[in-house]
Amino acid sequence: MTRIPSRLFLVAGLAVWFEGVALADEPEAEEPTPESAAGATRVAPDPTIPTVPTPPPTPAPLLPAPGNAGPAVSGEEPETKILLAEPRFGDQGQISLNGALSASLGHGSYDSSNASSTTVSVEPAFDYFTSPNVSQGASVLFRYSDVGVGNGVKANATTLGVTGRIGRNVWLGGRVSFWPRLALEAWRTWLHYAAPTTAGFGVTIGGTPFPIGPSSDFTEKGLTLGIQAPFLVHLTRHFFVGFGPDVYIDVFHSVENVSNRRRFVGATSIVGGWF
Repeated sequence: MTRIPSRLFLVAGLAVWFEGVALADEPEAEEPTPESAAGATRVAPDPTIPTVPTPPPTPAPLLPAPGNAGPAVSGEEPETKILLAEPRFGDQGQISLNGALSASLGHGSYDSSNASSTTVSVEPAFDYFTSPNVSQGASVLFRYSDVGVGNGVKANATTLGVTGRIGRNVWLGGRVSFWPRLALEAWRTWLHYAAPTTAGFGVTIGGTPFPIGPSSDFTEKGLTLGIQAPFLVHLTRHFFVGFGPDVYIDVFHSVENVSNRRRFVGATSIVGGWF
């Protein structure tokens, strides 16, 4: 039988003892928790692989400034703006005041004689456009005059009249129009004359001569048909001036039942406005 040296037993015992100590020093393995398990599955991104950047947050919607209308709400009709045409002369519903509108008051005298005169005249008038460029107008006349002649003859006259007319405005350009009007006027005048007792004084009334005495009264009346056809220049929106032919003829005219019709052909100017 072979004999094993005692040194080998010593070395083998030390080796077994060191191995047991090493196993005792190793930590015990712990069971993985859900957090550790989730962390264990994370893989660091490879820097060589391009990644998509996170999109920026969506900005808040801009609110309309106070006083400004925002976008139309779905289902609502957008507001429609209606542009109105600028008014101009001749539009329906307009009123025009022109040269027939007048009023005057005056008194005149002379140094070398006792002649004098006093006059009062009022004639309100207007034209109304009942439809586009078609006008209807009217005027009322009141006139009074008191005249003293140097030879001692005195006279006074009072006139009342009314006029109706119809017209048509025709535009010829941006600022020029033609406005003919047909008018019918009825009027009556009362006249009174006073003369010295000496005979031989006379007056002419409406184209007819008449003798007068210390106190003489006459009546003049007429119905006149006339046409005024001025060309108007509209200097501003509500103001115009014009010039054109003026014609009238008496349908009848008489002084103390003595007929003597008149005719007139000429031209006249006109100044007026409208609103």
